[in-house]
Amino acid sequence: MDSNSKKRPFAQLLMKEPPHTYLLIFVILIICAVLTYIVPAGQFETAVNESGRAILIPGTYQRVEQSPVNLYQFFNAIPSGLVSMASLIFFVMIAGGSFAVINETKTIDILTNKLVISLAGKEKLIIFVVMLMFSVLGGLIGFDAECVIFVPICIALARRMHYDSITGVAMVMCGAFVGSSVGTFNPYATAVAQGIVGLPIFSGAWYRIIMHIVILIAAALYVIRYAEGVKKDPSKSCCYSLEKTLPAPESDSVQSSIPSKFSTRNILVLIVMIAGFGVIIYGALKMDWFAGQMAPIFLAMGIIAGIVGGIKGNDICKVYISGCKSMMFACLVIGMGRGILIVMEQGMIFHTILNALAKVLSMMPPSCIAVGMFLMNIVINLFVPSGSGLAALVMPLMGPLAQMTGITAQTAVVAFQCAAGFSDCVIPTSSTTNACIGAGGISFVQWFRFAIKLALIEWGLSIVFIVIATLIHLA
Repeated sequence: MDSNSKKRPFAQLLMKEPPHTYLLIFVILIICAVLTYIVPAGQFETAVNESGRAILIPGTYQRVEQSPVNLYQFFNAIPSGLVSMASLIFFVMIAGGSFAVINETKTIDILTNKLVISLAGKEKLIIFVVMLMFSVLGGLIGFDAECVIFVPICIALARRMHYDSITGVAMVMCGAFVGSSVGTFNPYATAVAQGIVGLPIFSGAWYRIIMHIVILIAAALYVIRYAEGVKKDPSKSCCYSLEKTLPAPESDSVQSSIPSKFSTRNILVLIVMIAGFGVIIYGALKMDWFAGQMAPIFLAMGIIAGIVGGIKGNDICKVYISGCKSMMFACLVIGMGRGILIVMEQGMIFHTILNALAKVLSMMPPSCIAVGMFLMNIVINLFVPSGSGLAALVMPLMGPLAQMTGITAQTAVVAFQCAAGFSDCVIPTSSTTNACIGAGGISFVQWFRFAIKLALIEWGLSIVFIVIATLIHLA
């Protein structure tokens, strides 16, 4: 047997069985641990700004004693990551349990059935409107991690319209990511980044609004084109293996189990849902709530919905546990992803990498520096997939660098925002992405096949807007 014939079965195996998400992250963890023995350890001095956030002081980088990660620290990085992300992890679990109870009442099934019937022939409009709604929330309040709570509803809606689970996730997540990435009035990434470089908070909003509109339209067209392709040929679904295991939404077995109209109990469940979401959105808008503050509302919503929906106490417990189990994949990924940053921090190599990237940028032609900032932030975002966290790390370096090279601070902020947000949908360390796809039972590889082309489109448009901002000296 020749070498080519020996290689072919292995290649075919890779196509049939792509690497598991856990394996991808574990490999990244190993690489980072090895780098702590190779990359020189170093550290910037830090200072606490007015908002109480620790930021780096430019020009203070210095080498420190090498601190390679040992075997115990390597394996402890994952439990430590789970602990540090406990608030988000328990939020995801509680939301999963609550939605499982709500689903058991059939209220969501009836709701999506009625919506699809009443808007028959307008499925493309539904996709656009849903994406628009979440992009507005993302742009106004940085609504991205919280969007996981709507994923089960939108998956049910998408499958009822003869699309697939990825379409349901994309309606929520891609819309929210466009909004939070451009961040017209994002109180986290935009406000933090602008505050660090000394810009008035939310200045340059007119430019970000234009970006928001253009990139949202491009994203919506991409999702609609994909969804329509799946409707015509289900085998084109990026999660076709998953879809084959799910009952068709129009099948007799599914339709016979869904009541044709709302009962009094279904109406009560709907009222509980509306009230719960209302409190959550109000808390996010007015009280700066995040996952930890939203979790109790979801817990109450699931229990009350089960009671008014006529589910017995024991059955509520069983269904709730089942829902929590369904989110375990996403929860572990969130902790593992955080473990990558912990390894780099313990090995004290993250600041070294950051300093090296900044030096490379400083040697680039001024006309290319803004695009270089964008590309640099994409790389760093792999290890720090947090808008405000990334801003605190890179903007103290990007601000002075922009000044020295004639780039406006506003352009540096735009480059940071686009990189931090649009790369989140294709990196295996993003807690938001893994929570959303985990809610739909979608693997990261399946999602990546769908999302990478969209990310390339969004990156391309981002570069165009960054170049324009450079040319007009966006202030």
